[in-house]
Amino acid sequence: MSWGRILALFWLGAVVILAIFVEVFHAPLAYETHVDQILLTPSWSHWFGTDSLGRDLFARLLAGAKISLGVGLIGSFLTFMIGFLWGAVTGWCGGWMDRVGMRITDLLLAVPSFALVAVLVFAVNSWLPLEDGVWKSFWGLALGIALTRWMNVARVTRSLIIASKPLPYVEASRALGVGDARILWNHIRPNITGPLLVLFGLQIPSNILYESFMSFIGIGVMAPQTSWGLLVQEGWRSLSAYPHTILGPSLVLFLTVWSLHVLMDGWRESSRRSRPLEFQQLPS
Repeated sequence: MSWGRILALFWLGAVVILAIFVEVFHAPLAYETHVDQILLTPSWSHWFGTDSLGRDLFARLLAGAKISLGVGLIGSFLTFMIGFLWGAVTGWCGGWMDRVGMRITDLLLAVPSFALVAVLVFAVNSWLPLEDGVWKSFWGLALGIALTRWMNVARVTRSLIIASKPLPYVEASRALGVGDARILWNHIRPNITGPLLVLFGLQIPSNILYESFMSFIGIGVMAPQTSWGLLVQEGWRSLSAYPHTILGPSLVLFLTVWSLHVLMDGWRESSRRSRPLEFQQLPS
């Protein structure tokens, strides 16, 4: 394992452990206001300084990890499941179902994703049976992201399914009278899991950035709750006079996304070495 991957793993582990520690033992610390400690610069008592209400930025960053990492992970899982099911059905059935399914996919890919996410977040939040608060924002973002980011997963899944259909083990299963669902799940799925899991992993940092952007423009998590995107937004307002308010959140967001990309790239290389696959260009 390279030093880059070791550092990435160490960083992610530290963020997760510290976030759990703060959530379990010191949850109120991220929301305590101190009017005598407003906009303090970083020091030993406040590692990342304080914000405009005197709240400790380091504690708020760790509290915000729950939302940012959670939306990235849950949103990626839902994205993967929707895309896998859509791509598997269209790729296996073929014919008019494949053509219609891919035209719908292409149409959704043509729509600006941020605009679509914003509309869906508002729509999902309007019917979610939850009180206004952090969890409603969490699930609104996760579902909004999932419903707009599944198309690439569907296209990759479809391509892998179509490439697997003429292979001998699939033809043999059909000749023995094995059902379509069983062939897909027991025979094709294990052989396409590797590249799909890599794709799932690469969705996580992308969705973390999506959550941060949506919160930055005021559509995601709202104060007094916190997420990394919301902290960047709050720091942006006082960038010229108090740059430390945006430096800490931006640095944590950058290092987390970088770490996930490094680990996923390593996972992709390992997957290619353990199961070499040849991808062919397939018609849409």
